[in-house]
Amino acid sequence: MQAAPEAAGASIIGLASPCNLRVIDAAALDCRPALAVIFLAVRIFVFVVLVLIPPAFIGWMVREGHRAPAQAAAPAGKVRPSGAEADKILLALFQGDLGGAKVKDKVTLYDEKGLFDSIDGAAPIFIERHFRRQAATELATADGSDVDCAVYDMAEPANAQSIFDAEKSATAKPVTDFPDAIAGSMSFVFRSGRYYVKLTAFDAKAEAALPGLAKALKGKMK
Repeated sequence: MQAAPEAAGASIIGLASPCNLRVIDAAALDCRPALAVIFLAVRIFVFVVLVLIPPAFIGWMVREGHRAPAQAAAPAGKVRPSGAEADKILLALFQGDLGGAKVKDKVTLYDEKGLFDSIDGAAPIFIERHFRRQAATELATADGSDVDCAVYDMAEPANAQSIFDAEKSATAKPVTDFPDAIAGSMSFVFRSGRYYVKLTAFDAKAEAALPGLAKALKGKMK
């Protein structure tokens, strides 16, 4: 009956023998390369994340900063006229009082294609700014002098402002009591709402009539 404890003791001693300890140490050593590979993979992953995320985030911020802001929807009841309705309103600018001037012949409307026939090489800068229609005619002042008149429907006030700024001459001067208007030698240019207007005189008498003509046209632009 006492042999069992001795046998059990022998088993315990046997498990803790130097030979068995060497086996255990060998198994632990065999696991070290696998653990090293896993540790290295984790380090590489962390490094890649730290390297790639900041540039990607910065790139996203730059793209967001350069993105054009969304245009606000037009308020209800403020839908801008277009097509035939806009053409009708454009032609109506030449009816009634024009500061003493009158249309000599007829008013001609030009679309994008026709604009090249009207103003040749200057057409692209208008088209780039979403030009819609040009109304062009020759007017006769009260004393019989001639004035060339071109009214550009730019569809939106921002477009009209853009072309006004782009074509502004360095020698032209602002006009007193007439916002968004400049006057040069034999010329008067102004912007009002969605319209951009260029008036050109052919003599001194016609040049003197330009401010009155411009005010009459602007008064019709709603």
